[in-house]
Amino acid sequence: MKHACWKTLLAALVCLAFLAGCAKAEAAAPTAGATFVESAALFSDEEGGTLSPKAIAAQEEKETAQETGGSGEEGEGGAGEGNQSRQTVRVTVPEGSTFMQIANTLEKNGVCTAADFYSTAQNYSVKSFTVPSTSDRAFKMEGYLFPDTYEFYQGEDAESVLRKMLNNYAAKSGMPSEKTLILASIIERETRSTDHMKMVSSVFHNRLAAGMRLDSDPTREYVNNYITGNSLVQNQSKFAPLYNTYKCKGLPAGPICNPGARAIAAAQNPTSSEYLYFFFGNDNQNHYSKTLEEHEAQMEQYGVQNG
Repeated sequence: MKHACWKTLLAALVCLAFLAGCAKAEAAAPTAGATFVESAALFSDEEGGTLSPKAIAAQEEKETAQETGGSGEEGEGGAGEGNQSRQTVRVTVPEGSTFMQIANTLEKNGVCTAADFYSTAQNYSVKSFTVPSTSDRAFKMEGYLFPDTYEFYQGEDAESVLRKMLNNYAAKSGMPSEKTLILASIIERETRSTDHMKMVSSVFHNRLAAGMRLDSDPTREYVNNYITGNSLVQNQSKFAPLYNTYKCKGLPAGPICNPGARAIAAAQNPTSSEYLYFFFGNDNQNHYSKTLEEHEAQMEQYGVQNG
Protein backbone atom coordinates (compact mmCIF):
# COMPACT_ATOMS: atom_id res chain seq x y z
CA MET A 1 0.00 0.00 0.00
CA LYS A 2 2.80 2.44 0.92
CA HIS A 3 4.64 1.48 -2.26
CA ALA A 4 1.54 2.31 -4.37
CA CYS A 5 1.21 5.72 -2.68
CA TRP A 6 4.84 6.52 -3.48
CA LYS A 7 4.26 5.70 -7.14
CA THR A 8 1.11 7.84 -7.21
CA LEU A 9 2.99 10.78 -5.66
CA LEU A 10 5.82 10.45 -8.18
CA ALA A 11 3.38 10.46 -11.11
CA ALA A 12 1.68 13.60 -9.77
CA LEU A 13 5.03 15.42 -9.51
CA VAL A 14 5.94 14.54 -13.11
CA CYS A 15 2.56 15.81 -14.32
CA LEU A 16 2.98 19.09 -12.44
CA ALA A 17 6.45 19.60 -13.95
CA PHE A 18 5.11 19.02 -17.45
CA LEU A 19 2.26 21.52 -16.99
CA ALA A 20 4.68 24.11 -15.63
CA GLY A 21 6.95 23.71 -18.69
CA CYS A 22 4.03 24.19 -21.10
CA ALA A 23 2.95 27.34 -19.33
CA LYS A 24 6.48 28.74 -19.50
CA ALA A 25 6.76 27.98 -23.24
CA GLU A 26 3.40 29.56 -23.96
CA ALA A 27 4.40 32.72 -22.11
CA ALA A 28 7.62 32.97 -24.11
CA ALA A 29 5.98 32.45 -27.53
CA PRO A 30 5.39 35.75 -29.48
CA THR A 31 1.92 36.71 -30.56
CA ALA A 32 1.04 37.43 -34.22
CA GLY A 33 1.17 41.13 -33.41
CA ALA A 34 4.63 40.84 -31.92
CA THR A 35 5.85 39.01 -35.00
CA PHE A 36 4.51 41.84 -37.26
CA VAL A 37 6.16 44.52 -35.13
CA GLU A 38 9.48 42.71 -35.24
CA SER A 39 9.23 42.42 -39.03
CA ALA A 40 8.85 46.20 -39.18
CA ALA A 41 12.50 46.49 -38.17
CA LEU A 42 13.42 45.06 -41.57
CA PHE A 43 12.19 48.28 -43.22
CA SER A 44 14.29 51.30 -42.31
CA ASP A 45 13.58 54.93 -43.15
CA GLU A 46 16.18 57.26 -44.66
CA GLU A 47 17.46 58.29 -41.23
CA GLY A 48 18.02 54.73 -40.03
CA GLY A 49 14.92 54.47 -37.81
CA THR A 50 12.20 51.87 -38.08
CA LEU A 51 8.91 52.32 -39.87
CA SER A 52 5.53 51.70 -38.29
CA PRO A 53 3.21 48.99 -39.69
CA LYS A 54 1.14 51.77 -41.30
CA ALA A 55 4.26 53.15 -43.01
CA ILE A 56 5.17 49.65 -44.20
CA ALA A 57 1.73 49.22 -45.72
CA ALA A 58 2.04 52.58 -47.47
CA GLN A 59 5.47 51.61 -48.80
CA GLU A 60 4.19 48.26 -50.06
CA GLU A 61 1.23 49.98 -51.75
CA LYS A 62 3.62 52.37 -53.49
CA GLU A 63 5.90 49.54 -54.61
CA THR A 64 2.91 47.59 -55.94
CA ALA A 65 1.75 50.59 -57.95
CA GLN A 66 5.23 51.00 -59.42
CA GLU A 67 5.48 47.31 -60.32
CA THR A 68 2.13 47.42 -62.15
CA GLY A 69 3.04 50.53 -64.11
CA GLY A 70 0.60 52.77 -62.29
CA SER A 71 3.19 55.30 -61.20
CA GLY A 72 5.85 56.95 -63.32
CA GLU A 73 6.86 59.62 -60.81
CA GLU A 74 7.90 59.38 -57.17
CA GLY A 75 4.49 58.77 -55.63
CA GLU A 76 1.10 60.23 -56.31
CA GLY A 77 1.43 63.07 -53.80
CA GLY A 78 -1.30 64.56 -51.67
CA ALA A 79 -2.23 61.21 -50.08
CA GLY A 80 -1.09 61.85 -46.52
CA GLU A 81 -3.20 61.58 -43.35
CA GLY A 82 -3.83 65.33 -43.36
CA ASN A 83 -5.79 65.03 -46.59
CA GLN A 84 -8.40 62.63 -45.20
CA SER A 85 -10.58 65.49 -43.97
CA ARG A 86 -10.14 67.67 -47.07
CA GLN A 87 -12.78 67.99 -49.74
CA THR A 88 -12.15 66.31 -53.08
CA VAL A 89 -13.24 67.49 -56.51
CA ARG A 90 -13.50 65.64 -59.83
CA VAL A 91 -11.98 67.50 -62.77
CA THR A 92 -12.53 66.34 -66.35
CA VAL A 93 -9.88 67.21 -68.95
CA PRO A 94 -11.41 66.82 -72.44
CA GLU A 95 -9.31 65.65 -75.38
CA GLY A 96 -7.59 68.59 -77.03
CA SER A 97 -7.51 70.80 -73.94
CA THR A 98 -4.58 73.21 -73.85
CA PHE A 99 -2.30 73.72 -70.86
CA MET A 100 -3.90 77.06 -70.04
CA GLN A 101 -7.42 75.65 -70.30
CA ILE A 102 -6.45 72.95 -67.80
CA ALA A 103 -4.71 75.43 -65.49
CA ASN A 104 -7.76 77.70 -65.48
CA THR A 105 -10.08 74.74 -64.82
CA LEU A 106 -7.97 73.69 -61.83
CA GLU A 107 -8.19 77.23 -60.45
CA LYS A 108 -11.94 77.41 -61.08
CA ASN A 109 -12.43 74.20 -59.09
CA GLY A 110 -10.29 75.40 -56.19
CA VAL A 111 -7.54 72.81 -56.71
CA CYS A 112 -4.62 75.20 -57.20
CA THR A 113 -4.09 78.54 -58.91
CA ALA A 114 -3.31 78.71 -62.61
CA ALA A 115 -0.16 80.70 -61.83
CA ASP A 116 1.12 78.08 -59.36
CA PHE A 117 0.39 75.26 -61.81
CA TYR A 118 2.19 77.09 -64.62
CA SER A 119 5.25 77.89 -62.48
CA THR A 120 5.44 74.34 -61.15
CA ALA A 121 5.10 72.79 -64.60
CA GLN A 122 7.76 75.04 -66.10
CA ASN A 123 10.28 74.09 -63.43
CA TYR A 124 9.44 70.44 -62.80
CA SER A 125 11.85 67.70 -63.95
CA VAL A 126 10.12 64.47 -64.97
CA LYS A 127 11.96 61.40 -63.72
CA SER A 128 10.40 58.48 -65.59
CA PHE A 129 10.37 59.79 -69.18
CA THR A 130 11.84 62.63 -71.20
CA VAL A 131 10.15 66.00 -71.60
CA PRO A 132 12.15 68.47 -73.72
CA SER A 133 13.37 71.43 -71.72
CA THR A 134 13.86 74.32 -74.12
CA SER A 135 13.03 78.01 -74.14
CA ASP A 136 11.45 77.53 -77.58
CA ARG A 137 8.41 75.93 -75.95
CA ALA A 138 5.84 78.25 -74.42
CA PHE A 139 4.43 75.59 -72.07
CA LYS A 140 6.87 72.85 -71.06
CA MET A 141 4.19 70.28 -70.09
CA GLU A 142 1.85 70.92 -73.02
CA GLY A 143 0.94 67.52 -74.49
CA TYR A 144 1.77 65.53 -71.33
CA LEU A 145 -1.41 66.24 -69.32
CA PHE A 146 -3.39 63.24 -70.49
CA PRO A 147 -7.13 63.82 -71.07
CA ASP A 148 -9.14 62.02 -68.39
CA THR A 149 -11.27 62.56 -65.29
CA TYR A 150 -9.16 63.18 -62.20
CA GLU A 151 -9.88 63.44 -58.50
CA PHE A 152 -7.97 66.13 -56.64
CA TYR A 153 -8.09 67.74 -53.23
CA GLN A 154 -9.20 71.33 -53.02
CA GLY A 155 -6.17 73.38 -52.12
CA GLU A 156 -3.83 70.59 -53.26
CA ASP A 157 -0.17 71.32 -53.88
CA ALA A 158 0.42 72.11 -57.56
CA GLU A 159 3.30 69.63 -57.81
CA SER A 160 1.09 66.84 -56.48
CA VAL A 161 -1.54 67.69 -59.12
CA LEU A 162 1.07 67.70 -61.87
CA ARG A 163 2.53 64.34 -60.80
CA LYS A 164 -0.88 62.69 -60.91
CA MET A 165 -1.41 63.87 -64.47
CA LEU A 166 2.09 62.89 -65.59
CA ASN A 167 1.66 59.42 -64.07
CA ASN A 168 -1.58 59.04 -66.00
CA TYR A 169 0.18 60.05 -69.21
CA ALA A 170 2.87 57.44 -68.60
CA ALA A 171 0.22 54.77 -67.96
CA LYS A 172 -2.21 55.51 -70.80
CA SER A 173 -0.58 57.44 -73.67
CA GLY A 174 1.53 54.61 -75.06
CA MET A 175 4.54 56.93 -74.68
CA PRO A 176 4.67 58.28 -78.26
CA SER A 177 7.73 60.01 -79.66
CA GLU A 178 7.93 63.79 -79.36
CA LYS A 179 7.22 64.27 -83.07
CA THR A 180 4.21 61.97 -82.89
CA LEU A 181 2.87 63.83 -79.87
CA ILE A 182 3.20 67.20 -81.61
CA LEU A 183 1.48 65.94 -84.75
CA ALA A 184 -1.26 64.27 -82.69
CA SER A 185 -1.96 67.58 -80.95
CA ILE A 186 -2.55 69.27 -84.31
CA ILE A 187 -4.74 66.41 -85.53
CA GLU A 188 -6.75 66.61 -82.30
CA ARG A 189 -7.53 70.30 -82.86
CA GLU A 190 -8.25 69.86 -86.57
CA THR A 191 -10.99 67.23 -86.38
CA ARG A 192 -13.08 65.09 -84.05
CA SER A 193 -14.03 61.85 -85.79
CA THR A 194 -11.61 58.94 -85.77
CA ASP A 195 -11.93 58.36 -89.54
CA HIS A 196 -11.09 61.98 -90.35
CA MET A 197 -8.24 61.97 -87.85
CA LYS A 198 -6.50 59.25 -89.86
CA MET A 199 -7.14 61.03 -93.15
CA VAL A 200 -5.94 64.40 -91.82
CA SER A 201 -2.89 62.59 -90.49
CA SER A 202 -2.18 61.30 -94.00
CA VAL A 203 -2.36 64.85 -95.39
CA PHE A 204 0.12 66.12 -92.80
CA HIS A 205 2.45 63.16 -93.32
CA ASN A 206 2.35 63.78 -97.10
CA ARG A 207 3.08 67.49 -96.69
CA LEU A 208 5.97 66.85 -94.33
CA ALA A 209 7.42 64.29 -96.75
CA ALA A 210 7.11 66.82 -99.59
CA GLY A 211 8.82 69.58 -97.58
CA MET A 212 5.65 71.70 -97.48
CA ARG A 213 4.43 73.83 -94.59
CA LEU A 214 1.54 72.31 -92.66
CA ASP A 215 -0.51 75.54 -92.87
CA SER A 216 -2.69 74.42 -89.95
CA ASP A 217 -5.13 77.00 -88.60
CA PRO A 218 -5.10 75.62 -85.01
CA THR A 219 -1.37 76.35 -84.71
CA ARG A 220 -1.99 80.01 -85.54
CA GLU A 221 -4.96 80.11 -83.15
CA TYR A 222 -2.80 78.60 -80.41
CA VAL A 223 -0.40 81.52 -80.61
CA ASN A 224 -3.20 84.10 -80.76
CA ASN A 225 -5.40 82.60 -78.02
CA TYR A 226 -2.99 81.14 -75.47
CA ILE A 227 0.40 82.83 -75.86
CA THR A 228 -0.20 86.40 -77.04
CA GLY A 229 -1.49 88.51 -74.16
CA ASN A 230 -0.81 85.80 -71.56
CA SER A 231 0.74 87.51 -68.53
CA LEU A 232 2.44 84.27 -67.48
CA VAL A 233 4.44 83.89 -70.71
CA GLN A 234 7.59 85.92 -71.22
CA ASN A 235 9.00 86.92 -74.64
CA GLN A 236 5.68 86.27 -76.33
CA SER A 237 6.63 87.67 -79.72
CA LYS A 238 9.23 84.98 -80.36
CA PHE A 239 6.71 82.14 -80.32
CA ALA A 240 4.69 83.03 -83.43
CA PRO A 241 7.39 81.89 -85.88
CA LEU A 242 8.00 78.81 -83.73
CA TYR A 243 4.39 77.59 -83.50
CA ASN A 244 2.44 79.12 -86.39
CA THR A 245 2.80 76.58 -89.22
CA TYR A 246 1.92 79.26 -91.77
CA LYS A 247 5.30 80.74 -90.81
CA CYS A 248 7.45 77.80 -89.72
CA LYS A 249 8.43 74.82 -91.82
CA GLY A 250 7.72 71.36 -90.48
CA LEU A 251 6.30 70.74 -87.03
CA PRO A 252 5.85 73.53 -84.45
CA ALA A 253 8.19 73.81 -81.48
CA GLY A 254 5.88 71.76 -79.26
CA PRO A 255 2.38 70.32 -78.91
CA ILE A 256 -0.49 72.79 -79.19
CA CYS A 257 -2.80 70.84 -76.86
CA ASN A 258 -3.03 67.59 -74.93
CA PRO A 259 -4.17 64.93 -77.40
CA GLY A 260 -6.09 61.79 -76.52
CA ALA A 261 -5.41 58.18 -77.48
CA ARG A 262 -7.35 58.38 -80.78
CA ALA A 263 -5.31 61.31 -82.10
CA ILE A 264 -2.05 59.69 -81.02
CA ALA A 265 -3.02 56.48 -82.83
CA ALA A 266 -3.96 58.48 -85.95
CA ALA A 267 -0.59 60.25 -85.94
CA GLN A 268 1.14 56.89 -85.75
CA ASN A 269 -1.06 55.10 -88.30
CA PRO A 270 -2.34 57.49 -90.99
CA THR A 271 -4.63 56.38 -93.79
CA SER A 272 -2.74 55.84 -97.04
CA SER A 273 -3.55 58.65 -99.49
CA GLU A 274 -2.03 61.12 -101.93
CA TYR A 275 -3.92 64.11 -100.54
CA LEU A 276 -2.03 67.30 -99.77
CA TYR A 277 -4.94 69.60 -98.89
CA PHE A 278 -8.12 69.53 -96.83
CA PHE A 279 -10.61 71.94 -95.31
CA PHE A 280 -13.73 71.80 -93.18
CA GLY A 281 -16.72 72.90 -95.25
CA ASN A 282 -19.95 74.63 -94.38
CA ASP A 283 -21.59 71.23 -94.76
CA ASN A 284 -19.76 70.11 -91.62
CA GLN A 285 -17.57 67.72 -93.59
CA ASN A 286 -13.88 67.55 -94.37
CA HIS A 287 -12.94 67.78 -98.06
CA TYR A 288 -9.63 66.52 -99.44
CA SER A 289 -7.73 67.18 -102.66
CA LYS A 290 -4.42 66.34 -104.30
CA THR A 291 -3.71 69.69 -105.96
CA LEU A 292 -3.95 73.35 -104.99
CA GLU A 293 -6.26 74.05 -107.93
CA GLU A 294 -8.68 71.33 -106.84
CA HIS A 295 -8.49 72.54 -103.26
CA GLU A 296 -9.34 76.14 -104.17
CA ALA A 297 -12.19 75.05 -106.44
CA GLN A 298 -13.73 72.98 -103.64
CA MET A 299 -13.40 75.83 -101.18
CA GLU A 300 -15.21 78.15 -103.58
CA GLN A 301 -17.89 75.51 -104.09
CA TYR A 302 -18.57 75.28 -100.36
CA GLY A 303 -18.21 79.01 -99.68
CA VAL A 304 -15.06 78.80 -97.58
CA GLN A 305 -12.45 81.54 -97.76
CA ASN A 306 -8.79 80.54 -97.80
CA GLY A 307 -6.72 81.69 -94.82
